[in-house]
Amino acid sequence: MITSLNSATFIGINAVLVNVEIFISNGIPGIMIVGLPDVSTKEAKDRVKAAIKNSGFEYPVKKITINLAPADLRKEGPLFDLSFAVGILISAGMLKCALNLNDYIIAGELSLNGKIKKVNGVIALGILAKKLNKKLIIPYENINSARFLGADFLAFSHLKDICAFISGMRNSVYIHNIEDAPSSSFERIMSGINNTAKAGENYPDFSDIKGQELAKRAIVTAVSGHHNILMIGPPGSGKTMLAQSIEGIQPDLSLEESIETSNIYSFSNKKINDETGLIIRRPFIPVHHTVSIAGLIGGGASNPLPGDISMAHNGVLFIDEFSELSKKTLDSLRQPMEDKAINLSRSRFSTVLPCNFMLAAAMNPCPCGYYGDTKHECKCSSAEIYKFYTKLSGPILDRFDIFIEVYSADIDKLIINEKAASSPEIKNSIEKTRQIQLERFRDTGIRFNAGVKSSEIEKYFAVSGSALKLAQSAVKKLNISSRGYYRILRVSRTIADLDRKDEVDDGAVLEALNYRNTKLLRV
Repeated sequence: MITSLNSATFIGINAVLVNVEIFISNGIPGIMIVGLPDVSTKEAKDRVKAAIKNSGFEYPVKKITINLAPADLRKEGPLFDLSFAVGILISAGMLKCALNLNDYIIAGELSLNGKIKKVNGVIALGILAKKLNKKLIIPYENINSARFLGADFLAFSHLKDICAFISGMRNSVYIHNIEDAPSSSFERIMSGINNTAKAGENYPDFSDIKGQELAKRAIVTAVSGHHNILMIGPPGSGKTMLAQSIEGIQPDLSLEESIETSNIYSFSNKKINDETGLIIRRPFIPVHHTVSIAGLIGGGASNPLPGDISMAHNGVLFIDEFSELSKKTLDSLRQPMEDKAINLSRSRFSTVLPCNFMLAAAMNPCPCGYYGDTKHECKCSSAEIYKFYTKLSGPILDRFDIFIEVYSADIDKLIINEKAASSPEIKNSIEKTRQIQLERFRDTGIRFNAGVKSSEIEKYFAVSGSALKLAQSAVKKLNISSRGYYRILRVSRTIADLDRKDEVDDGAVLEALNYRNTKLLRV
């Protein structure tokens, strides 16, 4: 008898349906797994054998052949254990099936005593099940990730429980559907998290940053509209502190954004919140300048995994010492920054990883760090400064929306005891600005002003005639590219939103132009 049921494997962060076929025949006892299984999948035969015996069933002493189709797709991971065990028991006649197994996708790792252990990639499995109109059978430990997906699922904690369910015993122990899961809405959980001081949060509060009002305004503008920002200044001027403060003022994730981000994180060793099973804060990913291209954009020999740019999806990627990255690494950011996705190709397949991140970068103005500083003398020759900037190609600089020069604040401003707006207050203002954008782009899939295509700016942005003429005139005088022109309009729209103005006026355009007209970089 041949038993056929469904499981899944992964290409990048996407789940792909795999048909599991089990055939039991006379011959030398043992399990043969075919269909390009990896080592962890091959080792399933030992886990499955022990789990079946320790769950009260008799293991069939026969030749067992397991085929994983499509046969030319590599299968990875231990999530096939549960489908193997169920299929073997049905084929051996020890388990009567009262269900149409084709309606289910089964995934779970088995321990030797029959308990079903947590697996990675449940969010991707839920998305696949919803797309194919199938139900999902998963470990009980994955219930928190599954309950917000909108897919019909069943969660089990032991092999005996799923066998009882498949045989038609409705009093078996399982969780069915979202309604049976522990009740707690995503909004309630987010509200509780925001109202509770979380241990381990060590980002600077905005109120602790003294004497950098222009830079702080630029940071708030960048975060409000998800604009890329480059900070240039001498050592000790506060660039890193400004960038780190972004972590405390990012707007909250929506459920849709949380699911997207959590799906990426489920394929890494990053920790996901235990209560929700989802990522609940916008990512803030600091990157060292020695990062490899594969570490930055993602990769891998067989199954490409997310890099730092994908881990920063819906959040912020922070690169300190930006100019110290190799030219090849810098240029590898060009396409992802523009397309908000990275296409990784291999000989047998290609996969697209999302990477809609805001890039916050910081760098010194020259090799010694003091070019343009009024307090220190620059010791670099003109040739050294020229060589320093040649690494930063025009195309990569043209993908930044905001440039800001950050210089050390005067001691008088540092010791002054004026009360400044705190991070929670700034975040509240940014949340209101984001709501304006969500209302503007309702039902379009666009979430921030920075995501509007150039061809759609006229449709979504109300710009006064004088402001438009001002922007066009400045573009000609400053030799700004057409890409830079549209970036100015996007930043202007965010500035107007921050100031609660319905129309982009001259003041918003002038401020946006000021963020590009730095004397250190003429772009």
